[in-house]
Amino acid sequence: MYRNKTVYRKKIVFVFGLMFFMIVGLIGRLIYLMIFQSEYYGVKAQELHERERDIKAARGEILDRNGVVLASNKTVCTISVIHSQVKEPEKVISVLVKELGMEEADVRKRVEKVSSIERIKTNVEKSVGDAIREYSLAGVKVDEDYKRYYPYDTLGSKVIGFTGGDNQGIVGLEVKYDSFLEGTNGKILTLTDARGVEIENAGESRQDPIDGNNLIISMDYNIQMYAQQMAEKAMEKKQADRVSILIMNPQNGEIYAMANAPEFDLNHPFTLNDETAETDTAKKQELLNQMWRNPCINDTYEPGSTFKVITAAAALEQGVVSLEDRFFCPGYKIVEDRRIRCAKTTGHGAETFEEGIMNSCKQVVVK
Repeated sequence: MYRNKTVYRKKIVFVFGLMFFMIVGLIGRLIYLMIFQSEYYGVKAQELHERERDIKAARGEILDRNGVVLASNKTVCTISVIHSQVKEPEKVISVLVKELGMEEADVRKRVEKVSSIERIKTNVEKSVGDAIREYSLAGVKVDEDYKRYYPYDTLGSKVIGFTGGDNQGIVGLEVKYDSFLEGTNGKILTLTDARGVEIENAGESRQDPIDGNNLIISMDYNIQMYAQQMAEKAMEKKQADRVSILIMNPQNGEIYAMANAPEFDLNHPFTLNDETAETDTAKKQELLNQMWRNPCINDTYEPGSTFKVITAAAALEQGVVSLEDRFFCPGYKIVEDRRIRCAKTTGHGAETFEEGIMNSCKQVVVK
């Protein structure tokens, strides 16, 4: 009998000891989670109870050397729906179809999709966004956004470049300095319950966006405008395929103008200049790439008479010629088996070095 009691006592001690160590382990685990890991799980819990919407940051402006704004931003709206909060789906679909001009099937698919938040349309005009907001539809969110805007349409289009629908640079300075121009988006944080429905009167917390940096370039608006007009006139007069003009400060290399005719509309960069162009997708993309291409920096060019200035300057600097030195131009120059003709085939006759440069005479530069 005594022996049985001893056995039972040992079993009871073992069970209680095991329970004691389990309880100590659980208490230790609770202490670890509630004290040492409290910040981590606090953030996780907050993320579960908060719905996040972006506040887009304004992209930095591009300005000319005198502060004239060449690329700015226009306020637009992004329309979204939160499925768990929509109370009148048919009314929501009807209003969005009417105001956004979208197909009903497309809108219905997005409204009825079960997701935390579904974007319906971006880059919506602010007036349209304000009209949708006035309906006060449960579950419909109208957030302000920014769209790139170019006040001078075609001015310096192949230099400035443009952005896509997400406001990221695609070509030109817009893509070259994209990381400098783009800002940091902010956030709107809204408290929700376990079903994802916003808690009434809980309010919203905001993390303000940080706007992008402005970019000041060496281009001069007035010089660029004049160069572009001259390029267009020359192209029309000479029936040329394209004309490029580059105006640079020789003292420091600053570029005051870089005109390429024909230019394209920066506010509608995917519209071809040639309306008769083929509509095949691959062909259209090829034509768009050609339209966006900047010949001043992407293409090679035979300098021709424009290089005579360099030759003349070098000759004067080295002292091998003076402005009064005299030359005779018969209209051509024989070099081995080739006859190189001057611009004036009948010849300029007797002329000084200065007159030869003014006449763009080949013979003066060759001799």
